[in-house]
Amino acid sequence: MKLFAKYNRINLTAMAVLFVLSAFTYYSIINWVLIHELDESLDQYRIKIAEFVSKKHELPTIESVDDLQVQYKAVTVPTNKNYELVVLYNTSEQKNEKFRRLLYSQQVGGQYYEVSIAKPLEGVHLMAKLIAGTTLILFLVTIVISLLVNHLLLRRLWTPFFRIIDSIRKYKLDSREPVYPDTDIDEFIMMRNALKEMIANTERDYRTLKEFTENASHELQTPLAIIRSKLDLVIQEEGLSEKQVSALQSAYANIKRLTTMNQSLLLLAKIENRQYSTNESIDVAKKVNEKLDDFKEFWQDKNIKLTANLDDSSIVANSDMIDLLLANLLSNAGRHTPAGGTIDIGSGPGELQIRNTAQDKALDKLRLFTRFYKEKTSNTYNGLGLSIVKHICDQAGITIEYNFERNEHIFSLRW
Repeated sequence: MKLFAKYNRINLTAMAVLFVLSAFTYYSIINWVLIHELDESLDQYRIKIAEFVSKKHELPTIESVDDLQVQYKAVTVPTNKNYELVVLYNTSEQKNEKFRRLLYSQQVGGQYYEVSIAKPLEGVHLMAKLIAGTTLILFLVTIVISLLVNHLLLRRLWTPFFRIIDSIRKYKLDSREPVYPDTDIDEFIMMRNALKEMIANTERDYRTLKEFTENASHELQTPLAIIRSKLDLVIQEEGLSEKQVSALQSAYANIKRLTTMNQSLLLLAKIENRQYSTNESIDVAKKVNEKLDDFKEFWQDKNIKLTANLDDSSIVANSDMIDLLLANLLSNAGRHTPAGGTIDIGSGPGELQIRNTAQDKALDKLRLFTRFYKEKTSNTYNGLGLSIVKHICDQAGITIEYNFERNEHIFSLRW
Protein backbone atom coordinates (compact mmCIF):
# COMPACT_ATOMS: atom_id res chain seq x y z
CA MET A 1 0.00 0.00 0.00
CA LYS A 2 1.29 3.45 -0.90
CA LEU A 3 2.13 5.91 1.86
CA PHE A 4 -0.41 8.43 0.49
CA ALA A 5 -3.19 5.83 0.52
CA LYS A 6 -2.37 4.65 4.03
CA TYR A 7 -2.14 8.22 5.36
CA ASN A 8 -5.45 9.17 3.72
CA ARG A 9 -7.14 6.01 5.05
CA ILE A 10 -5.99 6.68 8.63
CA ASN A 11 -6.80 10.38 8.33
CA LEU A 12 -10.24 9.69 6.84
CA THR A 13 -11.05 7.11 9.53
CA ALA A 14 -9.99 9.52 12.28
CA MET A 15 -12.04 12.32 10.69
CA ALA A 16 -15.11 10.07 10.40
CA VAL A 17 -14.92 9.05 14.06
CA LEU A 18 -14.36 12.68 15.04
CA PHE A 19 -17.32 13.74 12.92
CA VAL A 20 -19.70 11.20 14.53
CA LEU A 21 -18.56 12.07 18.06
CA SER A 22 -18.75 15.78 17.29
CA ALA A 23 -22.26 15.41 15.88
CA PHE A 24 -23.51 13.62 18.98
CA THR A 25 -21.72 15.96 21.38
CA TYR A 26 -22.70 19.14 19.55
CA TYR A 27 -26.36 18.16 19.33
CA SER A 28 -26.39 17.29 23.03
CA ILE A 29 -24.84 20.63 23.98
CA ILE A 30 -27.20 22.66 21.77
CA ASN A 31 -30.20 20.74 23.10
CA TRP A 32 -29.07 21.30 26.71
CA VAL A 33 -28.54 25.04 26.10
CA LEU A 34 -31.97 25.46 24.53
CA ILE A 35 -33.70 23.51 27.31
CA HIS A 36 -31.85 25.65 29.84
CA GLU A 37 -33.15 28.75 28.06
CA LEU A 38 -36.63 27.22 28.12
CA ASP A 39 -36.32 26.62 31.86
CA GLU A 40 -35.42 30.26 32.36
CA SER A 41 -38.47 31.38 30.36
CA LEU A 42 -40.70 29.12 32.49
CA ASP A 43 -39.13 30.61 35.61
CA GLN A 44 -39.82 34.13 34.31
CA TYR A 45 -43.48 33.19 33.92
CA ARG A 46 -43.44 31.87 37.51
CA ILE A 47 -42.13 35.23 38.71
CA LYS A 48 -44.91 37.04 36.87
CA ILE A 49 -47.52 34.82 38.55
CA ALA A 50 -45.92 35.50 41.95
CA GLU A 51 -45.97 39.28 41.30
CA PHE A 52 -49.63 39.11 40.22
CA VAL A 53 -50.55 37.20 43.41
CA SER A 54 -48.70 39.71 45.62
CA LYS A 55 -50.69 42.57 44.06
CA LYS A 56 -54.13 41.00 43.51
CA HIS A 57 -54.04 38.26 46.17
CA GLU A 58 -55.42 35.83 43.65
CA LEU A 59 -54.13 33.63 40.83
CA PRO A 60 -54.19 35.14 37.34
CA THR A 61 -56.72 33.90 34.81
CA ILE A 62 -55.36 30.96 32.76
CA GLU A 63 -54.59 32.09 29.21
CA SER A 64 -52.84 30.35 26.32
CA VAL A 65 -49.74 32.37 25.64
CA ASP A 66 -46.94 31.12 23.30
CA ASP A 67 -48.19 27.51 23.59
CA LEU A 68 -47.92 27.69 27.36
CA GLN A 69 -50.15 25.39 29.35
CA VAL A 70 -50.85 26.66 32.88
CA GLN A 71 -52.80 24.68 35.45
CA TYR A 72 -53.68 25.27 39.15
CA LYS A 73 -54.54 22.61 41.69
CA ALA A 74 -55.26 23.13 45.36
CA VAL A 75 -53.01 21.09 47.65
CA THR A 76 -52.55 20.73 51.36
CA VAL A 77 -48.79 20.24 51.28
CA PRO A 78 -46.44 22.61 49.41
CA THR A 79 -44.77 21.21 46.30
CA ASN A 80 -41.03 21.63 45.75
CA LYS A 81 -39.93 23.48 42.66
CA ASN A 82 -39.14 20.95 39.96
CA TYR A 83 -38.41 20.86 36.20
CA GLU A 84 -39.38 17.70 34.28
CA LEU A 85 -40.07 16.25 30.83
CA VAL A 86 -43.64 15.01 30.33
CA VAL A 87 -45.97 14.03 27.51
CA LEU A 88 -49.07 16.20 27.33
CA TYR A 89 -51.83 16.84 24.85
CA ASN A 90 -51.18 19.91 22.71
CA THR A 91 -54.53 21.50 22.02
CA SER A 92 -53.21 23.68 19.20
CA GLU A 93 -51.56 20.75 17.42
CA GLN A 94 -54.19 18.27 18.59
CA LYS A 95 -51.71 15.56 19.43
CA ASN A 96 -49.56 14.34 22.28
CA GLU A 97 -46.14 15.96 22.49
CA LYS A 98 -43.20 16.24 24.83
CA PHE A 99 -43.35 19.25 27.14
CA ARG A 100 -40.96 20.88 29.56
CA ARG A 101 -42.90 21.47 32.78
CA LEU A 102 -42.24 23.50 35.89
CA LEU A 103 -44.05 22.43 39.07
CA TYR A 104 -44.04 24.59 42.20
CA SER A 105 -46.30 25.79 45.02
CA GLN A 106 -47.92 29.21 45.21
CA GLN A 107 -49.62 30.39 48.39
CA VAL A 108 -52.75 32.55 47.95
CA GLY A 109 -54.10 33.68 51.26
CA GLY A 110 -53.97 30.59 53.45
CA GLN A 111 -54.31 28.12 50.60
CA TYR A 112 -51.51 26.37 48.73
CA TYR A 113 -51.85 25.74 45.01
CA GLU A 114 -49.70 23.50 42.85
CA VAL A 115 -48.90 25.49 39.72
CA SER A 116 -47.98 23.63 36.48
CA ILE A 117 -46.38 25.67 33.70
CA ALA A 118 -45.56 23.61 30.56
CA LYS A 119 -44.19 24.49 27.16
CA PRO A 120 -43.78 22.08 24.17
CA LEU A 121 -40.27 20.91 23.25
CA GLU A 122 -40.96 20.42 19.55
CA GLY A 123 -39.69 23.87 18.65
CA VAL A 124 -36.63 23.44 20.86
CA HIS A 125 -35.73 20.10 19.28
CA LEU A 126 -36.32 21.47 15.79
CA MET A 127 -34.10 24.45 16.48
CA ALA A 128 -31.42 22.22 18.01
CA LYS A 129 -31.46 19.93 14.96
CA LEU A 130 -31.35 22.92 12.60
CA ILE A 131 -28.42 24.57 14.38
CA ALA A 132 -26.53 21.30 14.85
CA GLY A 133 -27.22 20.15 11.29
CA THR A 134 -26.08 23.44 9.73
CA THR A 135 -22.94 23.52 11.84
CA LEU A 136 -22.11 19.87 11.16
CA ILE A 137 -22.57 20.31 7.41
CA LEU A 138 -20.11 23.18 7.54
CA PHE A 139 -17.81 21.01 9.64
CA LEU A 140 -18.08 18.15 7.11
CA VAL A 141 -17.31 20.51 4.23
CA THR A 142 -14.31 21.76 6.17
CA ILE A 143 -13.09 18.18 6.67
CA VAL A 144 -13.46 17.36 2.96
CA ILE A 145 -11.65 20.53 1.92
CA SER A 146 -8.94 19.80 4.49
CA LEU A 147 -8.46 16.27 3.12
CA LEU A 148 -8.19 17.56 -0.46
CA VAL A 149 -5.75 20.28 0.54
CA ASN A 150 -3.68 17.76 2.52
CA HIS A 151 -3.65 15.36 -0.43
CA LEU A 152 -2.51 18.02 -2.89
CA LEU A 153 -0.06 19.52 -0.43
CA LEU A 154 1.47 16.15 0.50
CA ARG A 155 1.80 15.16 -3.15
CA ARG A 156 3.66 18.38 -3.83
CA LEU A 157 5.85 18.02 -0.75
CA TRP A 158 6.76 14.43 -1.70
CA THR A 159 7.67 15.32 -5.30
CA PRO A 160 11.44 15.52 -4.52
CA PHE A 161 11.26 12.04 -2.95
CA PHE A 162 9.69 10.49 -6.06
CA ARG A 163 12.22 12.25 -8.30
CA ILE A 164 15.08 10.89 -6.21
CA ILE A 165 13.62 7.36 -6.38
CA ASP A 166 13.13 7.66 -10.16
CA SER A 167 16.72 8.85 -10.56
CA ILE A 168 18.03 5.93 -8.47
CA ARG A 169 15.88 3.46 -10.45
CA LYS A 170 17.49 4.58 -13.72
CA TYR A 171 20.99 4.61 -12.30
CA LYS A 172 23.56 2.02 -13.36
CA LEU A 173 27.08 1.55 -12.04
CA ASP A 174 28.66 2.21 -15.41
CA SER A 175 26.64 5.40 -16.02
CA ARG A 176 26.93 8.87 -14.58
CA GLU A 177 25.77 9.77 -11.08
CA PRO A 178 22.00 10.36 -10.65
CA VAL A 179 20.73 13.94 -10.83
CA TYR A 180 19.00 14.84 -7.57
CA PRO A 181 16.28 17.52 -7.38
CA ASP A 182 16.76 20.57 -5.20
CA THR A 183 14.78 20.53 -1.96
CA ASP A 184 14.70 22.44 1.31
CA ILE A 185 13.16 19.58 3.33
CA ASP A 186 15.68 18.28 5.87
CA GLU A 187 14.61 14.62 5.65
CA PHE A 188 14.97 14.53 1.87
CA ILE A 189 18.32 16.29 2.11
CA MET A 190 19.47 13.61 4.58
CA MET A 191 18.29 10.85 2.23
CA ARG A 192 19.98 12.51 -0.76
CA ASN A 193 23.29 12.86 1.08
CA ALA A 194 23.11 9.25 2.32
CA LEU A 195 22.44 8.01 -1.24
CA LYS A 196 25.30 10.09 -2.61
CA GLU A 197 27.67 8.62 -0.06
CA MET A 198 26.42 5.08 -0.69
CA ILE A 199 26.72 5.43 -4.48
CA ALA A 200 30.21 6.92 -4.18
CA ASN A 201 31.34 3.96 -2.02
CA THR A 202 29.69 1.46 -4.38
CA GLU A 203 31.30 3.02 -7.45
CA ARG A 204 34.69 3.04 -5.76
CA ASP A 205 34.37 -0.66 -4.87
CA TYR A 206 33.09 -1.43 -8.36
CA ARG A 207 35.99 0.35 -10.04
CA THR A 208 38.46 -1.44 -7.76
CA LEU A 209 36.94 -4.83 -8.56
CA LYS A 210 36.79 -4.08 -12.28
CA GLU A 211 40.39 -2.92 -12.37
CA PHE A 212 41.43 -6.02 -10.47
CA THR A 213 39.61 -8.29 -12.92
CA GLU A 214 41.09 -6.51 -15.93
CA ASN A 215 44.61 -6.41 -14.52
CA ALA A 216 44.45 -10.02 -13.36
CA SER A 217 43.25 -11.12 -16.80
CA HIS A 218 46.08 -9.23 -18.49
CA GLU A 219 48.68 -10.59 -16.10
CA LEU A 220 47.43 -14.15 -16.47
CA GLN A 221 47.71 -14.16 -20.26
CA THR A 222 51.50 -14.40 -20.36
CA PRO A 223 52.03 -17.23 -17.83
CA LEU A 224 49.14 -19.18 -19.37
CA ALA A 225 50.68 -18.86 -22.83
CA ILE A 226 54.06 -20.03 -21.46
CA ILE A 227 52.46 -23.03 -19.70
CA ARG A 228 50.64 -24.03 -22.89
CA SER A 229 53.78 -23.82 -24.99
CA LYS A 230 55.77 -25.84 -22.43
CA LEU A 231 53.03 -28.49 -22.32
CA ASP A 232 53.07 -28.65 -26.13
CA LEU A 233 56.83 -29.36 -26.01
CA VAL A 234 56.49 -32.00 -23.30
CA ILE A 235 53.63 -33.81 -25.04
CA GLN A 236 55.67 -34.01 -28.25
CA GLU A 237 58.60 -35.71 -26.53
CA GLU A 238 59.11 -39.41 -27.10
CA GLY A 239 59.25 -42.07 -24.45
CA LEU A 240 56.29 -40.85 -22.41
CA SER A 241 54.09 -43.49 -20.87
CA GLU A 242 50.39 -43.63 -21.62
CA LYS A 243 49.61 -42.46 -18.08
CA GLN A 244 51.93 -39.46 -18.45
CA VAL A 245 50.40 -38.53 -21.81
CA SER A 246 46.88 -38.74 -20.32
CA ALA A 247 47.88 -36.54 -17.37
CA LEU A 248 49.55 -34.00 -19.69
CA GLN A 249 46.52 -33.90 -21.98
CA SER A 250 44.22 -33.31 -18.99
CA ALA A 251 46.47 -30.47 -17.78
CA TYR A 252 46.57 -29.04 -21.32
CA ALA A 253 42.75 -29.13 -21.59
CA ASN A 254 42.33 -27.33 -18.26
CA ILE A 255 44.96 -24.72 -19.21
CA LYS A 256 43.09 -24.16 -22.47
CA ARG A 257 39.83 -23.78 -20.52
CA LEU A 258 41.47 -21.35 -18.11
CA THR A 259 42.83 -19.35 -21.06
CA THR A 260 39.34 -19.14 -22.60
CA MET A 261 37.86 -18.03 -19.27
CA ASN A 262 40.56 -15.41 -18.88
CA GLN A 263 39.88 -14.08 -22.38
CA SER A 264 36.12 -13.96 -21.65
CA LEU A 265 36.64 -12.03 -18.40
CA LEU A 266 38.92 -9.61 -20.21
CA LEU A 267 36.27 -9.21 -22.90
CA LEU A 268 33.61 -8.47 -20.27
CA ALA A 269 35.86 -5.84 -18.71
CA LYS A 270 36.33 -4.19 -22.11
CA ILE A 271 32.59 -4.16 -22.74
CA GLU A 272 31.90 -2.66 -19.30
CA ASN A 273 34.59 -0.04 -19.93
CA ARG A 274 32.84 0.83 -23.22
CA GLN A 275 35.93 0.22 -25.31
CA TYR A 276 33.63 -0.81 -28.19
CA SER A 277 32.09 2.61 -28.72
CA THR A 278 32.24 3.04 -32.52
CA ASN A 279 28.80 2.38 -34.00
CA GLU A 280 27.66 1.82 -37.57
CA SER A 281 24.64 0.51 -39.44
CA ILE A 282 24.84 -3.29 -39.59
CA ASP A 283 22.90 -5.66 -41.86
CA VAL A 284 21.74 -8.26 -39.32
CA ALA A 285 20.73 -10.88 -41.92
CA LYS A 286 24.13 -10.65 -43.57
CA LYS A 287 25.94 -10.97 -40.24
CA VAL A 288 23.87 -14.02 -39.29
CA ASN A 289 24.66 -15.73 -42.62
CA GLU A 290 28.38 -15.13 -42.07
CA LYS A 291 28.20 -16.74 -38.64
CA LEU A 292 26.15 -19.67 -39.92
CA ASP A 293 28.98 -20.51 -42.33
CA ASP A 294 31.35 -20.68 -39.35
CA PHE A 295 29.13 -23.13 -37.46
CA LYS A 296 27.87 -25.19 -40.41
CA GLU A 297 30.52 -27.88 -40.15
CA PHE A 298 30.10 -28.28 -36.38
CA TRP A 299 26.32 -28.61 -36.72
CA GLN A 300 26.63 -31.12 -39.55
CA ASP A 301 28.72 -33.36 -37.31
CA LYS A 302 25.78 -33.45 -34.85
CA ASN A 303 23.28 -33.91 -37.70
CA ILE A 304 21.48 -30.74 -36.66
CA LYS A 305 18.87 -29.44 -39.13
CA LEU A 306 19.07 -25.66 -39.70
CA THR A 307 16.21 -23.43 -40.86
CA ALA A 308 16.89 -19.73 -41.46
CA ASN A 309 14.21 -17.21 -42.50
CA LEU A 310 16.11 -13.94 -42.59
CA ASP A 311 14.24 -10.83 -43.67
CA ASP A 312 15.87 -7.44 -44.04
CA SER A 313 16.86 -6.06 -40.67
CA SER A 314 19.48 -3.57 -39.52
CA ILE A 315 20.82 -2.15 -36.28
CA VAL A 316 23.15 0.70 -35.38
CA ALA A 317 25.80 -0.79 -33.11
CA ASN A 318 29.45 -1.78 -32.89
CA SER A 319 30.27 -4.42 -35.51
CA ASP A 320 32.70 -6.38 -33.28
CA MET A 321 30.12 -6.52 -30.47
CA ILE A 322 27.42 -7.84 -32.82
CA ASP A 323 29.90 -10.49 -34.04
CA LEU A 324 30.47 -11.57 -30.44
CA LEU A 325 26.75 -11.50 -29.70
CA LEU A 326 25.83 -13.75 -32.63
CA ALA A 327 28.79 -16.07 -32.08
CA ASN A 328 27.84 -16.68 -28.44
CA LEU A 329 24.11 -17.15 -29.18
CA LEU A 330 24.72 -19.58 -32.06
CA SER A 331 27.37 -21.45 -30.07
CA ASN A 332 24.93 -21.71 -27.16
CA ALA A 333 22.17 -23.00 -29.51
CA GLY A 334 24.43 -25.68 -30.97
CA ARG A 335 25.70 -26.73 -27.54
CA HIS A 336 22.18 -27.21 -26.11
CA THR A 337 20.76 -28.98 -29.19
CA PRO A 338 20.90 -32.79 -29.13
CA ALA A 339 22.13 -34.77 -32.11
CA GLY A 340 19.45 -34.87 -34.79
CA GLY A 341 17.74 -31.76 -33.36
CA THR A 342 16.76 -28.53 -35.11
CA ILE A 343 17.78 -24.88 -34.97
CA ASP A 344 15.41 -22.23 -36.38
CA ILE A 345 16.60 -18.66 -36.92
CA GLY A 346 14.34 -15.81 -37.99
CA SER A 347 14.86 -12.09 -38.36
CA GLY A 348 12.76 -9.10 -39.28
CA PRO A 349 12.71 -5.33 -38.75
CA GLY A 350 14.01 -4.72 -35.24
CA GLU A 351 14.04 -8.34 -34.10
CA LEU A 352 15.93 -11.62 -34.18
CA GLN A 353 14.85 -15.00 -32.80
CA ILE A 354 16.86 -18.19 -32.31
CA ARG A 355 15.03 -21.43 -31.44
CA ASN A 356 16.62 -24.80 -30.84
CA THR A 357 15.49 -28.23 -29.69
CA ALA A 358 16.11 -28.68 -25.97
CA GLN A 359 18.43 -31.38 -24.77
CA ASP A 360 17.20 -31.10 -21.18
CA LYS A 361 14.75 -28.99 -19.20
CA ALA A 362 14.35 -25.21 -19.31
CA LEU A 363 17.21 -22.96 -18.21
CA ASP A 364 16.97 -20.93 -15.02
CA LYS A 365 15.59 -17.52 -16.09
CA LEU A 366 16.77 -15.82 -12.92
CA ARG A 367 20.42 -16.93 -13.25
CA LEU A 368 20.66 -17.42 -17.01
CA PHE A 369 22.62 -14.25 -17.77
CA THR A 370 24.77 -14.24 -14.63
CA ARG A 371 28.47 -15.01 -14.77
CA PHE A 372 29.57 -18.64 -14.44
CA TYR A 373 26.02 -19.97 -14.67
CA LYS A 374 26.08 -23.52 -16.04
CA GLU A 375 23.18 -25.88 -16.55
CA LYS A 376 25.30 -28.79 -15.27
CA THR A 377 28.22 -28.61 -12.87
CA SER A 378 30.10 -31.14 -15.00
CA ASN A 379 29.86 -28.86 -18.05
CA THR A 380 33.31 -28.01 -19.44
CA TYR A 381 32.24 -24.51 -20.55
CA ASN A 382 33.00 -21.55 -18.32
CA GLY A 383 29.46 -20.13 -18.21
CA LEU A 384 30.39 -16.64 -19.39
CA GLY A 385 28.90 -16.71 -22.88
CA LEU A 386 25.37 -15.55 -22.04
CA SER A 387 26.71 -13.02 -19.54
CA ILE A 388 28.71 -11.49 -22.42
CA VAL A 389 25.55 -11.55 -24.55
CA LYS A 390 23.57 -9.67 -21.86
CA HIS A 391 26.27 -7.01 -21.44
CA ILE A 392 26.40 -6.44 -25.20
CA CYS A 393 22.59 -6.17 -25.37
CA ASP A 394 22.50 -3.66 -22.51
CA GLN A 395 25.13 -1.49 -24.14
CA ALA A 396 23.60 -1.72 -27.63
CA GLY A 397 20.06 -1.01 -26.43
CA ILE A 398 18.79 -4.50 -27.28
CA THR A 399 16.13 -6.27 -25.22
CA ILE A 400 16.81 -9.98 -24.85
CA GLU A 401 14.26 -12.48 -23.57
CA TYR A 402 14.41 -16.23 -22.93
CA ASN A 403 11.43 -18.60 -23.07
CA PHE A 404 10.94 -22.36 -23.08
CA GLU A 405 8.05 -23.64 -25.21
CA ARG A 406 7.25 -27.02 -26.78
CA ASN A 407 10.61 -28.43 -25.65
CA GLU A 408 12.51 -25.59 -27.35
CA HIS A 409 14.88 -22.91 -26.03
CA ILE A 410 13.86 -19.53 -27.50
CA PHE A 411 16.03 -16.39 -27.38
CA SER A 412 14.27 -13.28 -28.71
CA LEU A 413 16.13 -10.02 -29.37
CA ARG A 414 14.35 -6.72 -30.07
CA TRP A 415 15.68 -3.22 -30.66
